[in-house]
Amino acid sequence: MRVVLVGSGVLPIPPPGYGGVERTIAEYAGALRDAGVEVRIVHQTRRGRSSDEYRFALRLPSLLRLAPDEIVHASTPVVANRLRWSGIPYVYTTHSRHWFQRDDWHGRWGYFLERRAVQGAAAVVALTSALRDQIRSSVPRARSPTLEVIPIGVDLAKFAPSWDERRGNVALGVGVVAPIKRWELAAAALKGTGWRFVLAGPMPDPAYAERVRRAGDRVELVGEIPEDELVRRFAAADLLVHPSSVEVLAGAVVQAMASGLPVLGAPPIRRLLQDGVTGWTSATDEPGAIVETIRRHAGALVGDLPALRRLGESARDAAEHTYAWPSIVAAHLRLYDRVQRVNR
Repeated sequence: MRVVLVGSGVLPIPPPGYGGVERTIAEYAGALRDAGVEVRIVHQTRRGRSSDEYRFALRLPSLLRLAPDEIVHASTPVVANRLRWSGIPYVYTTHSRHWFQRDDWHGRWGYFLERRAVQGAAAVVALTSALRDQIRSSVPRARSPTLEVIPIGVDLAKFAPSWDERRGNVALGVGVVAPIKRWELAAAALKGTGWRFVLAGPMPDPAYAERVRRAGDRVELVGEIPEDELVRRFAAADLLVHPSSVEVLAGAVVQAMASGLPVLGAPPIRRLLQDGVTGWTSATDEPGAIVETIRRHAGALVGDLPALRRLGESARDAAEHTYAWPSIVAAHLRLYDRVQRVNR
């Protein structure tokens, strides 16, 4: 078996900074190679704009040049729909928040593309059971393909704790600095608790970034940083805060758990955590409840290195059990084998 991973056509693989899908493709390709699987990535980029995916998709059939035993695996809906229209069998992993949130035309268009991508796939990978259930309720069952829950993986050797560097007062946030992430709630919750809130991620909206900064008292926005620096910050921080309004499977949370960080956040990440063991999430998605939950638990943990270590070790154990790349690769290979047997 040989595997062809199709890129997005938007950002390089791996991306120089922010780019969750592209980074996942790069890491998954490496994990496949580590397992002895022959893999190639088909990908072209132009200007780093979302519209570039359409240009790439138009050229895709001529770029593939498939061998008979190759499995094609797509991770973005425009690419998947192009494969469908071209009659090329494909496995599809959906990463889109539009299954859960489609408040504007962009969301509704994305949802339309996602449904068509799923309907045309030989098999679909849902990153979480919640996403699987949403797909099942959104796509007519008679047209639904094989649907498996397989999460993204994490490199446990790269993302690991540096216990000796921790001081019990650095709360990390990782992700784009945009209203959908609700970083202002984290800043407000940590205000006056003694925590320093360090937020790493691209800042496309300067006005919103300033709003986040003003919401707290010890807020440091470091912008988009190189991956090696991000890994170091994960290793040396004490806590991850993640109040996002919508998530499919938050890569930052998985990386934080692998790095031995307890996590405080909102209901969209609830299924990733075990309350009181690896972190806490608020009971409701109401902003006041999120702020109160983060403030209460962060306030109790500040400076308490033994408690933070205990929670962090539990988070690390959970990441090893659920998100280690070898088990993620094995699950994909079983799915690919079923697809090949059906297509013979």
